[in-house]
Amino acid sequence: MFSTTNGINSNLQASGDTLDLSGIPWANNPWPASGTTLSSGDYYYGTANLGNGYELNVAEGAQVRIFVNGSQSFGNNVKINADGGSGQLLLVTNGSLTFGNRAEVNGLFYATGSIGVGNNAQISGGLAAGGGISTGNNSSPDTDYSGVEQGLLAGLCEGPVVLSANGDSVGPVAVDVGETVLLSARGEACPAPGFFQFQRWTDRWLIDGALVQSSTSTDSLCDRSPVTRSVTFDEPGDYLVRFESLYRNCWFILGCGGSQTFGQDDIVISVTDPVGEQVDHFEILHDGVALTCQPETVTIRACANEDCDQLFTDPVQATLAPSDGWQGGNVVSINGGFGEATLQNTVAGEITLDVIGSQPSTRPQAVTLCQAGGGGLSAANCVLEFFDSGLAFDVPDLTSHKSSGPVEVRAVRRDDATQACVPAFENVERPVQLWSTYIDPDENNRPVSRALSVDGEDVSGDSGAPTTINLDFGPGGIAEMDVRYPDAGRMQLDGRYLGSAATEDEGLVMPGSDQFVSVPAGLCVRTDGECAAGDASCPLYARAGEDFDLAITAVGWQSDGDSDFCVGNPVTPNFRLLDVPLSSAVNTPAGGVDGVITPTSYSHTRSADATETVSARISEVGVFEFQATPVAGGYQGQTVPQGISAPTGRFYPDRFAVTVDPGELAAECSVAAPFSYTGQDIGWSLAPILEIEPLSVQGTRTLNYTEPGFRRLSASDVARTTPMADTTALNIEDDPLSVTANAGPGSLTEVEPGLLQFSYSTADTVRYNKLPEARVAPIEPDLEYIVTDITDADGVTGENAPYEFTPAVDFDVRYGRLTMDNVYGPENIPELLMAFRLEYWNGSRFVVNTADSCTPWTTDDITSPAEHHTLAADSGTFSGGEAGPLSLQPEGSQGTDTLTWAVEEWLQDDVNEDGALDAPSALATFGVYRGHDRVIYWRER
Repeated sequence: MFSTTNGINSNLQASGDTLDLSGIPWANNPWPASGTTLSSGDYYYGTANLGNGYELNVAEGAQVRIFVNGSQSFGNNVKINADGGSGQLLLVTNGSLTFGNRAEVNGLFYATGSIGVGNNAQISGGLAAGGGISTGNNSSPDTDYSGVEQGLLAGLCEGPVVLSANGDSVGPVAVDVGETVLLSARGEACPAPGFFQFQRWTDRWLIDGALVQSSTSTDSLCDRSPVTRSVTFDEPGDYLVRFESLYRNCWFILGCGGSQTFGQDDIVISVTDPVGEQVDHFEILHDGVALTCQPETVTIRACANEDCDQLFTDPVQATLAPSDGWQGGNVVSINGGFGEATLQNTVAGEITLDVIGSQPSTRPQAVTLCQAGGGGLSAANCVLEFFDSGLAFDVPDLTSHKSSGPVEVRAVRRDDATQACVPAFENVERPVQLWSTYIDPDENNRPVSRALSVDGEDVSGDSGAPTTINLDFGPGGIAEMDVRYPDAGRMQLDGRYLGSAATEDEGLVMPGSDQFVSVPAGLCVRTDGECAAGDASCPLYARAGEDFDLAITAVGWQSDGDSDFCVGNPVTPNFRLLDVPLSSAVNTPAGGVDGVITPTSYSHTRSADATETVSARISEVGVFEFQATPVAGGYQGQTVPQGISAPTGRFYPDRFAVTVDPGELAAECSVAAPFSYTGQDIGWSLAPILEIEPLSVQGTRTLNYTEPGFRRLSASDVARTTPMADTTALNIEDDPLSVTANAGPGSLTEVEPGLLQFSYSTADTVRYNKLPEARVAPIEPDLEYIVTDITDADGVTGENAPYEFTPAVDFDVRYGRLTMDNVYGPENIPELLMAFRLEYWNGSRFVVNTADSCTPWTTDDITSPAEHHTLAADSGTFSGGEAGPLSLQPEGSQGTDTLTWAVEEWLQDDVNEDGALDAPSALATFGVYRGHDRVIYWRER
């Protein structure tokens, strides 16, 4: 891919000779400040508009590789490794690459898209691009591919050395801290020593650019393959391991020559801390009261950190204590951080709950914590007490603000014979004490207090002052109650019946409790850019990649079948959920790309208005819907419904990246040495082309911009100026040679999604004005065209405008003329021949234009009074500047006729030096004395 002799290696995508960038860990790190000097290593930057005068240096003796995640543009007068060697720098852009005028850059430059270089650049190294490469005037590289041999492409293309780690030659290779990594390097097609020679081979192992081992052998790498080495890493992180193989050709008597690089290869080792893959600890949530006559369900929570504000969401198998009594066994599956287990115990008393093992394991010395009712988390709260009689009820998980429907409350006791629950009493009304407890959030971590209600009556939150409600226990000892909680979270409802003398059961205590989760009915997702039309008619809202506010509110139930959670729904202030995934879906253009929303998740914290405002951005153009989709089972083991915004937009590009192909002017005559005449229209050999790429704020291409309705750029929005003079060429009055350019409207087409091409009209012309003062020696055209501005209907403009460029030329412009000779002869000869030719001014005199074998001629354009002759009709094309001669046939009379040739302006000249161009003319004299042959000068008056 770096092979051509002129240093310009273009259109690599077509040939397939591209770098393998699949293993590059692209990142959007900010570029360093201008003037920074980089030490050895690989650097990963995001796209940036680095303006005029930006400088970046490479330290002496260092070798640097820069990988840019997208298109990259530099302004005028930039210096990139300007004082360093070409073998010190590789710059790779995952997109297009543009340099302004007068850039000074040394190194290898590679772009997956196109490369554009302005005028008068100083480049040492090589340019390679998946697309086209355009360079301005005087910007051809001084080819230097030494960086290839010095390892700048290591790991980016196939080479003679292959390095693997634990059998993986691609990487990154994932290992744990302290884990042994087996490195293995192989070589193929090692060069053989010459006659009377042997070789010394050197193996070099480097980690993050630092040499860690070097060894020498007289056997080639191929003979010794594989060369192995074992390493371990004590800290997490990404490490770049490089193996280099060098050799020296040696003579038995004369010694060894200099080192030559045979090959090298890199691989990334990604080291992680295995502790991060463990459960921090487990927490068991129970209500503190259980009955011996029925199973009791508890909740197990797998915590990812000490505070358990982050759950370990990978699947976990937890082993519980006690070992007996658990329905389905004492190994429970935990998913999304939550699991449930049910314990049956038929003997009144206390049972200690615990997690005694898990896969994945917990951190060393991790202690199981428990929460009993509204108590705090502690190991002491892992005691669950079983009673022989009590109130049994199971409140289902609720939707916030929505009633539970009938919940059965059973007054039961354990039957001594069957161990089953039997009615303690029935067909009676009994006063039951009720109170509620906050479990999550607890008493200290909620923005507001919301009362739980039973049968429409608010229930106390104080166990010392409970709310008493009379319940009617019918047949089987079953009563019913309706529960409602107007918020989100885990709650516990406690009940207690105390016997009395009036009911003939004085001293009877029947406790009961149950925990449940109240879940928001949904999420309201809103922006301030909502547009009901949802199409390209929506007004401008934000640029692609520009921050906007995404407001997400957790709301409760309003009515069944509610489809709009943003109208009339009550809020749930106590809702809290971390790492809620965010996504986007393009509404229009139809079939467009969805783009990438940033951030990809958010954390919903508790607040009085239950609203979390996220600073978000979308990478694309269009109208979008935004979704907040909690993970299934992620909220206290329950699922919160997805929230979807109304259509939002219109989003539009931040700017245009513009790459200019300056095109090439065409000589009007190219049979021999190509040239055009002063005054002659010059057209395009290749018309200039502008690649216009709409970008987001971050510099990524916005593919949807070119979809119908969203492209707001037209050909007329490309503002241009044409040259009025050639400032590099002076006329005889020391003023720039004036020119006249005719420019058509040009055309704007879509090349591919998100990429436009503006093409100058093929009918454009420019001509050097034919004026007497323009009589100068041949000049090579140097004409500056300018695209002054590119602004679409939305105000999106081209970055780094204006764009100045000079079309390429391979010809000169000559001040020319057609000249005819005066002729004399008797009036009675058969014919008189008049010579004519094409000439140009060489700087001191007119000479025959031997390069012109293109210009046609015809006697039809010659006028004459023809009083004394008849002009024979003739026509043809000049050859080497010569043609004819004209044949004048005398009429037998004496006298002089004037022949005038009506030629195009570019073949006229100011013959009489009166400041005006004259058509070529000559005299034909018949039978008139013309003077002596030795007369030097004769003028008639």
